[in-house]
Amino acid sequence: MPPRTKAAQPHMDMLLGAWLFGACLLLLPRPTQLCPAGCDCFLREVFCTNETLATVPLDIPPRATDIIFIETLIHTVGNRAFSGSPKLTKVVFLNAQLPSLGQDAFGGLPELEDLEITGTTFANLSTDIFCNLSSLAQLTLNFNQLGDLPEGLFCHLDALRSLQLQGNLLQTLPAHIFQSLRHLQTLNLAQNLLIRLPVELFHSLGGLHTLRLSDNRLSSLPLGLFSGLGSLRELFLDSNSLAELPEGVFSQLPRLEKLWLQHNALRQLPPSSFSSLHSLAFLNLQGNELRMLPASLFTQTPGLLGLSLSHNKLETVPEGAFANLSQLSSLTLSHNALTHLPAGVFRDLHDLVKLYLGSNNLTALPLSLFQNLSKLELLSLSRNLLTTLPEGIFDTNYNLFNLALHGNPWQCDCHLAYLFRWLQQFSEQLFNSQTFCAGPTYLRGQVLPALQEELLVCPASLGGLDLRELGVEKAAQSRCTYSNPEGTVVLACDRARCRWLKVQLSSRRDSGSGDLEFNATQEWHLKSSCGSARVRVSIEMLLGQP
Repeated sequence: MPPRTKAAQPHMDMLLGAWLFGACLLLLPRPTQLCPAGCDCFLREVFCTNETLATVPLDIPPRATDIIFIETLIHTVGNRAFSGSPKLTKVVFLNAQLPSLGQDAFGGLPELEDLEITGTTFANLSTDIFCNLSSLAQLTLNFNQLGDLPEGLFCHLDALRSLQLQGNLLQTLPAHIFQSLRHLQTLNLAQNLLIRLPVELFHSLGGLHTLRLSDNRLSSLPLGLFSGLGSLRELFLDSNSLAELPEGVFSQLPRLEKLWLQHNALRQLPPSSFSSLHSLAFLNLQGNELRMLPASLFTQTPGLLGLSLSHNKLETVPEGAFANLSQLSSLTLSHNALTHLPAGVFRDLHDLVKLYLGSNNLTALPLSLFQNLSKLELLSLSRNLLTTLPEGIFDTNYNLFNLALHGNPWQCDCHLAYLFRWLQQFSEQLFNSQTFCAGPTYLRGQVLPALQEELLVCPASLGGLDLRELGVEKAAQSRCTYSNPEGTVVLACDRARCRWLKVQLSSRRDSGSGDLEFNATQEWHLKSSCGSARVRVSIEMLLGQP
């Protein structure tokens, strides 16, 4: 199988960027010492980047501690290839051919602490290849062609702190492969082909802090898989095929702070899924198949700071779902199927700063929905089905300066006056100003923050009812806006005079209804809360005039 170069590219870019710094050292004066052909030597570092270099050089300077091979043609590293340089503490191969390694390739390096072989074509390792590296603290074997690991491969690496096996072809692992790595702190198995994991695989890794299992093919997790990881801080299970979580699978991870479960196939979660994770601060459940949340799902995670539930199929959220998350800073519920939200669903989120509700099916919001969110700075309501917002909905959100409203069918009438005034006050900080009116017809396509407030009127009641009969008294206002029931004729006046008139004669370009012919007059009876007004429009043709 050919190497997975696309998957390796982000890692390669990062590594090559780091080594560019080493390449820049070429401009510095070199010490007067011999250097292998095809390499560049500095105080204690040797960089070999010549594409014609086919073997490990024998004349490595005796003072060298680091040697890095980048894109060379070295095809093999023979037994004890570096034995003439016992002071080496770091050996790196990047993007080399290197299809094979000798059984004792790194023998004679008692001080070696960092060994990296990344982006090569070798597929097999002998059981004893690392047996003499008692000082090795970091081993990186990323983006190679490893399909199997022998049982005793790491049995002599007592000092190992970091093991990187990302981007290989591993489908399964021996049950006791990590048994001797009792001081391991970081284990990276991401971007492999792992289908299942032995239940005892991690039981001896009591000091492990970070475990990466992202981008594999795991469809299930055996109960007890993580039972020995009492020091684990970060667990990456994203981009697998997990359809369910066994109840209690995380029950013995008391120090876990970050849990990544995004891009799986989870359809439901047991109510006690996270009940033992009292230290959990960040949880990502994005991109699953969740249709509902148990009301008590987050009751035992009071320290949660960030929670993402986006790209699921949630239609609503239970009233008390976030009741115990008083420290939550960021909540993402975008790209779901939310049709409504309980009025008190965010009541206890006193520290919430960012709230994402975009790309749902919300048609209306309760007035008190954001009432207790005094620290809220960013709110996304974009791409919903909202036509208006309750007056006063943002009155307690004193720090809200980033608001996304685009992609809603806003009805720009009198009911939207509150939102209009709010946008006028905070327009410079508006997160997305492309907030267009969907109605009424004469304002369709207009940008809401750019309108004149006089245009935000509601048509008078149908049937020619007198407003006084409806209990509406004539208002002593300095500015009144009158309109007909259809909203096609709008007249704005103040106490002294009428300022402007807008008449829409036809609602459709090709329709003749409502059009005025030459030498014709049409009259409209307009109403507002101030009273009524009569408007007459005449069109006359003057002969002989251009």
